[in-house]
Amino acid sequence: MPLDIYAPVIHGIGVRDHLEFAERSVGVIATHLDGGETGWIRRECPPDCHGFAPGHAHLDGSGERRLVVDPVRWDDEIHEPTRWRAAWWFLRAIFVLCAVHLLVNGQVLTQLPGFPAREFLAYLWRAIRAMAWILVLGVAALALALPLTLLVLVLPWAHRLAGDALGWTSDPVSRTRVIDAVTSRVAEVAADRTIVIGHSQGGAIAASAVRDLDPATTTLVTMGSGQALLAPIRASLRVGWGSIAALVGAIVVYVAAVLYLARTALVALGTALWGAGEALLHLVAAARAADPSVAATRRALAGDVAASALGALSPTFAVVTLALCVPVIAATVIVYARVFAPAIASVRDLCRPEVPGVDLCATFDPVSHPLTVLGSPRRIARITQSASLLDHVRYFANRVEVLTEIDRQISAIGVDRAPDPGSAGERRLVRHLVARLRVARGIATSALGLVAHLVAPGTWIAAACAAGAYAAGTVVKSRVWRGRQGVE
Repeated sequence: MPLDIYAPVIHGIGVRDHLEFAERSVGVIATHLDGGETGWIRRECPPDCHGFAPGHAHLDGSGERRLVVDPVRWDDEIHEPTRWRAAWWFLRAIFVLCAVHLLVNGQVLTQLPGFPAREFLAYLWRAIRAMAWILVLGVAALALALPLTLLVLVLPWAHRLAGDALGWTSDPVSRTRVIDAVTSRVAEVAADRTIVIGHSQGGAIAASAVRDLDPATTTLVTMGSGQALLAPIRASLRVGWGSIAALVGAIVVYVAAVLYLARTALVALGTALWGAGEALLHLVAAARAADPSVAATRRALAGDVAASALGALSPTFAVVTLALCVPVIAATVIVYARVFAPAIASVRDLCRPEVPGVDLCATFDPVSHPLTVLGSPRRIARITQSASLLDHVRYFANRVEVLTEIDRQISAIGVDRAPDPGSAGERRLVRHLVARLRVARGIATSALGLVAHLVAPGTWIAAACAAGAYAAGTVVKSRVWRGRQGVE
């Protein structure tokens, strides 16, 4: 009896333990489907079961539909590069990835708003967030490029991770073998319908493989897909080192200017608030003083302290010059990022496969962030996870939005189903909860950093206290989010 639905699950980089991968992906998906509202029931492998990988799962659905969720590994198809070649590929890839993010955020800055005030405020928020992305990625690229490259050169696991990612992008033979491994598995199973599921680099592999499959019988679901990051690495092989060096120079100047401005603004704000508090204390003392001369002295001191506090807020020539330079520097970074545009002209097309399905992208996932700009708007679904940089590894733990969406994509094949209002309500609840926790974390971080600066003046002490508050808020937010998911 032919199979009705085949769901291969493709992993990301670094996977070597097949059973662990199957338990973490196929096991979670099958457990969510089993006994759920969509009617799937998990069963044992039938006697004629063959051709599937260890750890696969059989499920029966309504209308006698048969489903197999199958873990697909591709790492054996990658030709492992030498340590020196992997380190060279990795060093170049870091700045190419930085350029891709700059290009994406540059496009955000160039999307000018309309006249309504609300639209302008939304654009202003997007612009600030884009500039922050450029800053964070620029700092990370400059600080981590050489240490991470040395790790790739020295440590076997780092070499393996770099080889997985960059062998796919930089070695045409490995790339062809990986795609053939996926498409040949689908062809061997010969199911009526195929729903390809991919996470991280597995999403990029799935998006490339479905181009060789029948779009009439194929659905694609990706989670945190790295397609918009990995495809430009392959395309950038035609970009000269002169352009990359110019980009790195612009990043260095931009990062240095913004960090100096941020430090100066923090110190000035802390000094001004401290002075304002001291002036207020002098005024209170003057109001309570019985001796008029003492009261006059206190008021004079309050005036001097207030003037000093206001003086701390007055910008110096250097600060004004840097502030004027930041937009120019940002524009320069964007221009250099545009140098890569001709080389990756086909990237947008690669990010928009012509098959049904969805691309699930967590809001704070740096891997899938470029896909939200370059991908197809009809496929992109922004989801809320724990709202941290760990979002990329938490897709399979997201019952409310990820596993429910995979269930919907599988169960909707060949069956007319109305949208579930309960699921939509739960998604809104989780999103609002995480948003409130993010606001609370931001308030606590700012308040503790400011108090630390007032009590023990010093940029590093305030930064350490603020970082501690941010980390604690992130842990709390993550625990609350995981508690809502109910997935171990």
